Amino acid sequence: MIDEFAAIKGDSQGYWKLLLGMGALLMLGGLAFIYIEVNGHGVTGMNNTVVWGLPHIFAISLLVMASGSLNLGSMSTIFAVKHFKQFGRFSAFLAIVMLAGGLAVLVLDLGRPDRMLLVMMHMNFRSMFTWNVFLYSGFTVLCFLYLWSMFQYPQFTKVAGSAAFAWRFVLTTGTGSIFGVIHAREVFHSAITAPTFVAISLTSGTALSILLLLTTFRLTERELDLRLLHALRNALIFFLLLVLYLLIVEKFTKFYSPAFYDVESWILTGSYAWLYWGGVVLLGVVGPLLILFNSHWGNQIGGIALASVMVVVGLFCFVGFVLIAGQAYPMNMFPGYEMSSVFQDGMEGSYTPTLWELMLGLGGVGVSGVLYLLGIRFFRLLPKKATAPQGWDVAWHP
Repeated sequence: MIDEFAAIKGDSQGYWKLLLGMGALLMLGGLAFIYIEVNGHGVTGMNNTVVWGLPHIFAISLLVMASGSLNLGSMSTIFAVKHFKQFGRFSAFLAIVMLAGGLAVLVLDLGRPDRMLLVMMHMNFRSMFTWNVFLYSGFTVLCFLYLWSMFQYPQFTKVAGSAAFAWRFVLTTGTGSIFGVIHAREVFHSAITAPTFVAISLTSGTALSILLLLTTFRLTERELDLRLLHALRNALIFFLLLVLYLLIVEKFTKFYSPAFYDVESWILTGSYAWLYWGGVVLLGVVGPLLILFNSHWGNQIGGIALASVMVVVGLFCFVGFVLIAGQAYPMNMFPGYEMSSVFQDGMEGSYTPTLWELMLGLGGVGVSGVLYLLGIRFFRLLPKKATAPQGWDVAWHP
């Protein structure tokens, strides 16, 4: 088994350029954090209405992809898809590094990260934020145990992998529930929000895995069987159809109730409709499906890679829409009652991100990128040659 895996050499100019590039993003994030910490959040585009901005979009997107990055490991451990077993180590490690990047941005964007210990000492167990502390830390531990078992104790791989598989669904459900359970935010509130986050994590995690496997194997001149790539394409199609189904069901359900007419009409035609239709629907779901169902592009590396990039960008659009549009829509503080005030009564919120926020968000990408590049160099995470079993073929092609 040891002979099947090998670390990359990591001595080429391309590797060092990538490492320096990711390190530069990390440094930019650090500089942005220091500047915001010294000058306060007034230097950002966030305000009294939109209190979660671009850094939170990066953080939540990275965390959602962390859950989905475990897809390949789960397919082999839970569903006995043996040809994906060779990607199990890569899958578990990718989940860890994506989680690290997302949590780094999340902690540094809280406003007073030096008081994090106080939050842990005085927990409110009626808050989803409190439960997420345990969900994130628990998922990290389980992924480490899963990875460790694949290296040293293969007899425990199924147990550790099954625990990580179950925990990832709880984790992503918890992330989606941060928004779905808030009654006062009508754009947020929905029982389908949490399952949609789970489905989005499956699509984005699969797309990210495709992109990293393609890039890593090509740059290190290792062989990657195209049948494996086509199998991942089919999985991505299934997950995209699931996301599309949930989006349609949510709109059908809410439009069925007169109480949601105003907010749903605003979502589809209001100030942020361009982000929903262009980013979430077209770029994140429909566009990739059109490419992957095409008999030419759906079978080409370039087409699959393009669709995967669109899915990852679509994830950021989805999280951005949920966060920004959800906060911008006028808050219904007392559902069922009429009220008025002299401060922004019935007014939409506005938000324009600043360069400092972008730098802080990219810092999280830098953290994940640096850890990934160092990991594949110093640990045997990837197979020397990724091949499918002899005589095996993908069940369906577009």
